Amino acid sequence: MTLSALKFKIKVLAVVVISVLYGTGAYFLGKSSGIGNLLKIKGVATQKSIEAPVESPIPNFDSQSGSVIPSYVKLCANTVYGFEVAYPKDWFMTYLTDEQKCNFFAPYSFVIPKDTAGNFVPVKIEAVKVEEWPGIIKFYENPNDFQNVISIQNIQSDSRIVREIKTETTGSGILPKGYSSVFYLVFDAKTPLVVSFQQLSDKDNVDIMQKNVEDMVKSLRYF
Repeated sequence: MTLSALKFKIKVLAVVVISVLYGTGAYFLGKSSGIGNLLKIKGVATQKSIEAPVESPIPNFDSQSGSVIPSYVKLCANTVYGFEVAYPKDWFMTYLTDEQKCNFFAPYSFVIPKDTAGNFVPVKIEAVKVEEWPGIIKFYENPNDFQNVISIQNIQSDSRIVREIKTETTGSGILPKGYSSVFYLVFDAKTPLVVSFQQLSDKDNVDIMQKNVEDMVKSLRYF
């Protein structure tokens, strides 16, 4: 073998070795880069999975005040006498003066007459003076020409004991005989109240009306 032929073979072998080394290095470099990208992607996904609950909008929790008011009632407050009462949302309440606010209720619209002593609405709340309270109790607990007493009992209303008096008309007055009524005597050291229901028609659903008025009495709050 001549010297020139040997040099040629050495050059060819060197080229082959360099090509092999280059290919091997490129392979491992590419694999390493792929693994790095994969780890980088996985790292981002893991980070997002941790942060998502914090970044996602969280709905506000329902909150209620200390006084829970059902959706089927409305509130009425009388600032003159310092009381508040809840009544059915489909009922009406009308007044001409601040003293009359929360005094007259009906399941229909009405106009207040000049003389409010008559039975122009089925439900009334009347504020009375403390010094008149003993006479008020005696008046309602005893039968008279217009009312017969059917029953008397105490009911619990919040922290108060309320006197419940049920009566029926005698027929001696304007209303026919046998019409039902109920009176709730609510004592307060500042402003005692008389809450009443009077049947005004034979079409009145007495049981429902009396239950509504009882619920009103139990909702009474002084301020």
